[in-house]
Amino acid sequence: MTVKEFDLLALDGHNYPTWAVDIKVSLASRGLYRAVSPPEEGVAPLDDQHVYTALYLIRSHIHPDLKAEYLLEENPRNLWNSLKQRYEQQKALVLPAANYEWTQLRLQDFKTVSDYNHVVHRICSKLQFCEKEPTDADKIEKTLSTMLPSERILQQQYRERRFQVYSELIQTLLEAEKYSELMVWNNQQRPVGSAPLPEVHAYTQNKPKFDGGHSKTHHQENSKKGQKYEAHFNIQPDTTRNEACCSQQVPMEPSSNNIRGGEDLADTGNMIVEYASNDIFGDFE
Repeated sequence: MTVKEFDLLALDGHNYPTWAVDIKVSLASRGLYRAVSPPEEGVAPLDDQHVYTALYLIRSHIHPDLKAEYLLEENPRNLWNSLKQRYEQQKALVLPAANYEWTQLRLQDFKTVSDYNHVVHRICSKLQFCEKEPTDADKIEKTLSTMLPSERILQQQYRERRFQVYSELIQTLLEAEKYSELMVWNNQQRPVGSAPLPEVHAYTQNKPKFDGGHSKTHHQENSKKGQKYEAHFNIQPDTTRNEACCSQQVPMEPSSNNIRGGEDLADTGNMIVEYASNDIFGDFE
């Protein structure tokens, strides 16, 4: 079974430009391109074995109907020229489309430099078939002039390097792209300023949980542990708590007494408390 190195030449010849290039490469890599090229004066022709090997390669890569149509053609050069003459008209169709693709080609439309470079070679192969292949200078200018507007500084830096070979520019862009991907990957692992602050982390660990109203117990426990956080209130401390007290616990009740203005409620020096009396404040009589 014959292994196909590339696509067969279609019956309508729509892929003839690509096919013709593939055939040339296949024959040249085997030293057989002379079997289809115009004979050169003073150069010995190929022997029969090489001639038929070239014929076999061509016939193995054409549509079965074409193979049947040219069944009696045993000269690879004649077969090659017959197919070329038959599908040469494809240039008139290929050139306008290839020129349009080249005009619309922009580096900024591709996610990677490799994707862009692949399309460049594909379009250039079509233009080469039409004998309109862009030069290295054309490819370099196309690449630099279609970078993103935000990369104008980078574009200027590349222009100052004065690249003469398109492949060298692409290699430089690939290296820069790889470095950029590495920087983005590192940044995604821990963006700048994303490290947690030690103080915040400590507060999260030591922050008391809500206890459903039993805050007094937690306050006492935190006081024993040495609470690091302070709560500031506007309530003044009661300095008379230990000076006046009752020997027995008395429930607090709302008072209907009118407090006379100017009296200091915290001054208990003149207050007389009768412990056995129900008149705690001594003002019922």
